[in-house]
Amino acid sequence: MKIRRYSALVALALLGIFAAQNLNQLNVRFLFWSLQVPQALLIVATGAIGVVVGLIFGTTGRSVKRN
Repeated sequence: MKIRRYSALVALALLGIFAAQNLNQLNVRFLFWSLQVPQALLIVATGAIGVVVGLIFGTTGRSVKRN
């Protein structure tokens, strides 16, 4: 359990460093919307979405108990 926690902290630190080094603005277009956002915000948001998806799909297999 500790290894998993430490690897998550390392991944989070690397994500933060990568985001801090990419502060320029990006144009994001999706369907009819167009936004101009900092690249760091986009990187952090994408990482957060990945964590949420990982938590959702990572726990669904463990919640089923068979007798």
